[in-house]
This record gives sequence, structure tokens and C-alpha cells, in this order.
Amino acid sequence: MPTRRKLAALVVATAAVPLLSACSDTASDQPQSSQQPDSPMPGEGKHGPTFPECGGISDQTMAEQTRVTGLVKTAVNTVGCQWLAGGGILGPHFSFTWFRGSPIGRERKTEELSRTSVEDITIEGRSGFIAVGTDPMLGDNLCEIGIQFDDDFIEWSVSFVEKPFPPACDVAKELTRQSIVNAK
Repeated sequence: MPTRRKLAALVVATAAVPLLSACSDTASDQPQSSQQPDSPMPGEGKHGPTFPECGGISDQTMAEQTRVTGLVKTAVNTVGCQWLAGGGILGPHFSFTWFRGSPIGRERKTEELSRTSVEDITIEGRSGFIAVGTDPMLGDNLCEIGIQFDDDFIEWSVSFVEKPFPPACDVAKELTRQSIVNAK
């Protein structure tokens, strides 16, 4: 039995040597390949325009478009914003997200699996998708729009939880349109 254990340990140790040496930061005798400054790095893509904070949409515009009073911007970072009624998670929610170097197709596929309908859309000459979610009691209360910009895309999500509310996709289309116009 000790021989089998020794043999197994030797096999594991031998297999681990190349893995460990690949992580080494010591100098190698092999010449290093140099990156040419004009060639793109693997994984780099062509980025679209820059979007201002929250897609350039003010709190006042959000209140006007959604007709929801007491909206609070609860999340703000360099790639998105979220507005909630009274800052709580139980009410309607609205969000803008800017995806840099992320494939819109994956987002669309997720929408196709979880929404009532997903169709192509063009806003301000830009193509993407529009996804509608339908609640049995409220009707079409959720609308998400994703618009492509080279290897980037933006997404507006509009979701209402009680009547009355304006048509969710009319709101999402207008917010998307304004964000496209605000892009630099």
C-alpha cells in the first residue's frame, strides 16, 4: 500500500509542476513576445459613445415620464442608476444601465426566456430590442429596451406595480431616446 500512495503522490506532483511554473514571476530563458502598440489587445472591442450619469436623465424627467411621485435615486455609479418610489423595493422601479464591451445578444436571450414578447426596435437610428412583461392583473407593466452601440449597449428598464400608470413601453422609449440624444 505505501508504494501506491507514493506513486500517486509522484503523479500529482509531476502534473502540478507545469501549472506552478506557469504562474511563476521569475525571469525565463525564453524570449518574451512583445506587444505592438498599434495592435488591439485580445478582448478589446470598439466602444460606442460615452453616456452622462444616469443616461442624462434628471430626477425631474423621471417623475414627469413615469408620473410617480417621491422617486428616489437609490443607486448611482459610472454605469447606471436606479430610481425607486420612496427608496423602497416594493414599489415601481426604473433603471438605466450602460454595458461596456458586453454582448447585447446574451441580454436579449435572457429577455426572450423571461418576458411575454421581445421584438426588434430602432430608436434615433440605433437598433436593439424591446421586451415586454405582462402581469395578469396589471397588463403590460414592464418594458425593457436594449440599444446597441458598437460593442456596447444601454438598457432602460421600466416597471410599474399598481394602476394607474402610463404605458410602460412609451416611457421606456422616451427615456431611451433622450439617453441616445445625450450621448457624446
